[in-house]
Amino acid sequence: MIKTGIFGGAFNPVHNGHVRLAEEAVKQLKLKKLLIIPTFESPHKTTKLAPFDVRAEMCRRAFSHIEGAEVCDIERRLGGISFTINTVRALKEERPDEQFFLLIGGDMLFCFDKWYKYESLLKETKVCAVARDNDSLVDMMEFANEMGRVKVLPTKAVEISSTEVREKAAKGEDISQLVPASVAEYLSHDPVYTEGAD
Repeated sequence: MIKTGIFGGAFNPVHNGHVRLAEEAVKQLKLKKLLIIPTFESPHKTTKLAPFDVRAEMCRRAFSHIEGAEVCDIERRLGGISFTINTVRALKEERPDEQFFLLIGGDMLFCFDKWYKYESLLKETKVCAVARDNDSLVDMMEFANEMGRVKVLPTKAVEISSTEVREKAAKGEDISQLVPASVAEYLSHDPVYTEGAD
């Protein structure tokens, strides 16, 4: 079985924190493939998303250096609200020779039991939560133990939020320390985040 990571999210926009999470997961889990899956329609976020093709292109640029990484449009093909369990089941049908590892950020772990059919997700894929800082690691380990079937991967912190990037980009401020250079260059030519936008 080929070990394949599933890394989904709004990526609105993708930033260095996302890239670090992906790099660490590939290294620690020894993944052969990594599917980067931009959300089509988020069940969680109320913020207006940049067009799917724009977010997908930013992801292609951001993760291109990671061997085995590819941007996957499965949630657009499925349509409607992007529930992770539906994505996982569709991937298992399309890729029967692959073993899937669902990658989530540490912040997502603490609300994972509120996800749609989260118990099925725990049974159908290996859930791996990536810690962002040492302070949350102990809490994450305790929560994961209570939940069961969740692996916690410790990493060095990269504290960045997509909201911060959007706000700076909208004001024309420098975002070169927050996003990969290729993403900053893309946004300089296609300013999808403008003052007054969500």
